[in-house]
Amino acid sequence: MPVLLPPPTENDFKTRASEFWERWNFPNCVGAIDGKHVRVMCPDKTGSLYFNYKNYFSVVLLAIVDAKYKFLAIDVGSYGKEGDSGIFSKSVMGQRIYTEKFGLPSEDIQLPGSDKCLPYVIVGDEAFRLHKRIMKPFNRAQAKADFEKSVFNYRLSRARRVSENAFGLLSQIFRVFYTPIAIKPETCDLLITATCCLHNLIRDGYEATNTQIGHQELTNMQTTMQPLARFGGYGNVEGFEVRDAFKCFFNGEGKVNWQNHVVSRT
Repeated sequence: MPVLLPPPTENDFKTRASEFWERWNFPNCVGAIDGKHVRVMCPDKTGSLYFNYKNYFSVVLLAIVDAKYKFLAIDVGSYGKEGDSGIFSKSVMGQRIYTEKFGLPSEDIQLPGSDKCLPYVIVGDEAFRLHKRIMKPFNRAQAKADFEKSVFNYRLSRARRVSENAFGLLSQIFRVFYTPIAIKPETCDLLITATCCLHNLIRDGYEATNTQIGHQELTNMQTTMQPLARFGGYGNVEGFEVRDAFKCFFNGEGKVNWQNHVVSRT
């Protein structure tokens, strides 16, 4: 892990943010967060601790993925039973992000081509709580009633797709995720961590031999892992303000040529 999954530094986060803007047109974004249930055989004497909302036994893999489909940080081993917003809040990763101890640069940074300054953020889906550091989409009713919110959802979804594709690559390469894993929970946690490290090693090799940026390199990678429950809890005031600022940017200075056509078509 010190080699393939080292704790990210401020400079690492700044580099990741530049890559997200260059590849996925989302500024100040250091990563996309997602959580998946990894299917396991029920461990002895654990009752329903590992029994999730999809009606099977699992442990949870939480991960932050960078613009190149590499795992930036992971949290492994939460009980499958905790398949809701609390699973992230209770995790070490979530607590460090919410308490500003994750290492993200503290200063706001100016958005490209704009005089607005916003913090570095992580993008996620509806399973996560809106926060100054975590952006999630507007709900469907809001997006349907406001075109600018639909544009924001499209831009966020485009950036967040890297996490889905990373999990897809992980399960495509390591076929152990296609069947329930029948080993002790602590060994299973080590196995999942090892596959994430090896995934990063493989991605490094790919990036070394494929230097050309390909926005459509991966589309809708399939994974056998199931997502977390889609309710992220209540947001805070700063989170709403940051999200609204990004929405204005995406419909103003940060607008890309094709976004209105794609959003109106969907």
